[in-house]
Amino acid sequence: MMKKRNINFLLFLGILIGLQTTSCTRDFLEKPKGGSVTVDTIFHTQRQAQYAVAQMYNRCITGYLRTSSPGHARPDVLSDALYILHPSYDWSAAHINYGTYVTGNMSAAANNDWGGFGSHYSGIRQANLVLKNIDMVGDADPSWKSDVKGQALFCRAIQHYELFKNYGGIPIVTQPLDGNGQIDIRRSSVASVVDSIVAWCDRAAILLPPTRSSIDYGKVTKLAALALKSRVLLYAASPLFNTPPSMVANVTGARFGDVKDSVLCYPTYDKERWNRAAKAAKAVIDNAAAAGVEIYDTGKPLSTGETYETIGDYEAVSNVFANKELILVNTANASPSGNPWGDGTAWGRFIHSKVGMLKSENWGVKNNVPIEFMQLYEKRDGTRFTLPSSGNDLPVDIKAFDLDPRFYQTVAYDGMYYNAGNGNLAYYKKGDYSSDGRGASSDAGVDGYAMETYKFVARIDGGSWDHFSWPVFRLGEFYLSYAEALNEYQGPSGDPTTYLNLIRKRAGMPAKNIGDDINFRAAIQNERAVELAYEGLRLDDLRRWLRAGTVLNRPLNGIVTTARNVGGDLKRTWTIVPFIQRVFPSKYYYSPFPNDEISKNYLGDGSSWTGQNPGW
Repeated sequence: MMKKRNINFLLFLGILIGLQTTSCTRDFLEKPKGGSVTVDTIFHTQRQAQYAVAQMYNRCITGYLRTSSPGHARPDVLSDALYILHPSYDWSAAHINYGTYVTGNMSAAANNDWGGFGSHYSGIRQANLVLKNIDMVGDADPSWKSDVKGQALFCRAIQHYELFKNYGGIPIVTQPLDGNGQIDIRRSSVASVVDSIVAWCDRAAILLPPTRSSIDYGKVTKLAALALKSRVLLYAASPLFNTPPSMVANVTGARFGDVKDSVLCYPTYDKERWNRAAKAAKAVIDNAAAAGVEIYDTGKPLSTGETYETIGDYEAVSNVFANKELILVNTANASPSGNPWGDGTAWGRFIHSKVGMLKSENWGVKNNVPIEFMQLYEKRDGTRFTLPSSGNDLPVDIKAFDLDPRFYQTVAYDGMYYNAGNGNLAYYKKGDYSSDGRGASSDAGVDGYAMETYKFVARIDGGSWDHFSWPVFRLGEFYLSYAEALNEYQGPSGDPTTYLNLIRKRAGMPAKNIGDDINFRAAIQNERAVELAYEGLRLDDLRRWLRAGTVLNRPLNGIVTTARNVGGDLKRTWTIVPFIQRVFPSKYYYSPFPNDEISKNYLGDGSSWTGQNPGW
């Protein structure tokens, strides 16, 4: 078992941490006091060039874990997987304009782009700087330069992907813009953007090594490049971009209805795009062994304790540092203990978790789980689950529901024994007890909301936060991507069913054998929701499937518990209560470009069309 404190991290991660503390006040190549820093000096030696590479990772390999400052929350707050108290805690996800997004009031002045439109091009510029200048390094051997070029191609590709999934066709930038001149790069078609990203991934895969030593943990590999290619092609094959005639009505209001739609989708549906996506996902699977990557499956589907030895395999994937299922992680907050960014505390501050803060009595936003998402978890026997409207003893009832083991390794609930530091969680209202549960109260008042996700929250290892890294890619995703794409191309028999059931087997769930593509599609979409829960993919999946207009246009509800004294015993009676009426206008399928970018008049044709997405 590899744990963080046993790994010597590569030099650039130490540099990255230092850059994070200063990047808000000084650009990387800005002239500092008492010296002169230019492109020539930075790329003069390998030691100096490492600074440029470090900054490239800092700006490009972000996942969602950006800072520990207030206003940054989990990405899933924009989906049906998570509810943060609205409007009291809108500020806790202000970076993605949570309050306006979930109520259907988002504007082009403040959209849902996690890092902000400009941050992506900042990362792209840094990658292009490295690509353009790395050959200038005089004391590095050709193999090192070749490796760095592969890393830079990947970094450029992943930031174009981040833009593509939100906006559709975007300006393709392959040279480092100086930021001072007039921008004159129009939006490219979806086809051009996808083809460019795929080409960069293919080139990167040739240049990158299959594996890295532990000291280089966090650098991209050949498998990471193949994984990015696979994800991009899966999205490109999906209905949002590759719209079948039967689903055109789903995007009414999100398309122009003329030739400008080339920046939003392919002009016609092509089933072969699913075949291309299936082959790309299979390439990830086929190359995994050479990269030392495999599904984490030791035959332990259940978590029975709070140590590494007693947690189930699904929980282990999120908790065992550098485990074999991870293809690429963001290690920004995983440097050795002692650094204020690397001792794990940034995780705790970042996700504002109530359950994560209870032990130290610190304040935290509760990451409430709506019952609509809870009900995506099947019962242990594989049948669908519907929550009753009320009950007399929540912890007893939830255990009796006998749900998919992944539910119990993902969702904390009132009365659940969490760990030695927290004991049994107390989310209840006081009822006829003397006080409310300590997890029920906050400065917004007492809510009694009874379920909260604890994925990526400290529970094991004595409640330490010191073993997390945010997964950018892990192998389980590509088993499901392969199954999804191949089903759309040829139906569920053979590999689609096999790879779906390999994921279910690891979780301790029975195999599915579905004979038709429509029902298999529903099964694989549900499996992605459960398996990849709280890994930042849910909203993207709902949008690419063109299901967000249904799933996110409805009320979301939760559970409230109330303490009752029954013969001297504490019983937690519970009932379903409303959380929020979610609203998802059709125009949300494509995010709006920020107003200040539209005003520069470079995205459209320069005269009749500004380049803005429909409805904005």
